[in-house]
Amino acid sequence: MKNRQIFEIIGLLSVIGSLIFVGIEINQNTAAVRGATQQEVSDQISEFYKIGIENERMAYITHQAMNGDISKDDLSVTDYQRFLFLSMLGFRRVENVYLQYKNGFLDKVAFDRIGMSFYRSNLVREIWEARREAFDPEFAEFFEELRDSK
Repeated sequence: MKNRQIFEIIGLLSVIGSLIFVGIEINQNTAAVRGATQQEVSDQISEFYKIGIENERMAYITHQAMNGDISKDDLSVTDYQRFLFLSMLGFRRVENVYLQYKNGFLDKVAFDRIGMSFYRSNLVREIWEARREAFDPEFAEFFEELRDSK
């Protein structure tokens, strides 16, 4: 009987040790996923800025839009379409940050790094209103609260 109890205790300790090991592995994996997610968001931001760096016309239109000095009527069809695509790229980037936040991979502080002044400009607001339906309603509500909060 004594041997059986010893084996049961050893078995129980083995199970507990295995659970502790699995818990440590999960924590390390979660940290790695969060780090990779943060890097992905950083890469997206860099790609977004790269458009302005490499395209003088888009940089100019973005500057004018952020200063409130330009409207859709001031742009050629091509320039407006390009700016619309740039804006949609930005909206999808924010949506990605939102989804990562919602899934627990990013903290709310991640939204401090997305450059909300771009989304507060009149031209981008106009584009948002025209394209809002292309986004999940929960995200759209979150985005508008975030955009209008400062």
